Amino acid sequence: MKSMVDMKTGFAGGGKMAEAIIKGLRNSGVGNIIVYDPSAERLKYLKKSYGVRTVKSNLDVLKLAEIIVLAVKPADIKNVCKDIKENLTRDKLVISIAAGITLAFLRYNLGTDRIVRVMPNAPAFVGEGMTVIASSPGTKKRDIAVTGKIFSQVGDVLVLDEKNIDAVTALSGSGPAFISLFIEALVDGAVRMGIARDDASRLAIKTAEGTLALLNSGITTSRLRDMVTSPAGTTAEGLYVMEREGFKGLVIEAVEEACEKASDIAHQVSGG
Repeated sequence: MKSMVDMKTGFAGGGKMAEAIIKGLRNSGVGNIIVYDPSAERLKYLKKSYGVRTVKSNLDVLKLAEIIVLAVKPADIKNVCKDIKENLTRDKLVISIAAGITLAFLRYNLGTDRIVRVMPNAPAFVGEGMTVIASSPGTKKRDIAVTGKIFSQVGDVLVLDEKNIDAVTALSGSGPAFISLFIEALVDGAVRMGIARDDASRLAIKTAEGTLALLNSGITTSRLRDMVTSPAGTTAEGLYVMEREGFKGLVIEAVEEACEKASDIAHQVSGG
């Protein structure tokens, strides 16, 4: 079995998430990277920035690469499948990062079951991503290992059953936006109390970073909350308002709605 460094990895699509993965691969020493994107300007940028080989079609990617990463929007996935289906053989591993696209859909539209479905998230751009992978029944153990190795270059990797992917999309996929909104609210609150916005942003972001560091050290969320909350103190008062206004329930509902939306997108694309 070839090492990841020696394997030829191709990308059908050269958007932001593809770029994050390419950057991680290049930083780990992978040199055989092939990319196609409809935008000539985008291809020029990727070639200049990362030294990738650019080609003129998805079919060219298929012919040259051993690993094919489908890095396109859900609306474009059917066309990509049409481009490569007739020439796709079982010696090729297909990895899909297209949101909402199920393994069943990919098996049907590609005519192969050597497929891994992957859900990365935005922090992959800075090497702090959380990626979940799910495999098709025809996928080999070494395919899972290779996929995990690829995405470990941009953060942590977790292998789960595909039935959990919609919930993962809502949590780790949408989570950065939810967390950003909360930090934005903290900043706005501080600005209302007279702190300059730049200072408030610095305070909020560093507070979030420090909190995550404590949680990563093994302290539970409830324990950390108790550490900060003194009887009849400022934190207790703030938490009381958040509980009174249903903050926790609202976040739970947001995750549930995002999960349902992910499922809806999958049905829309598949025509179900």
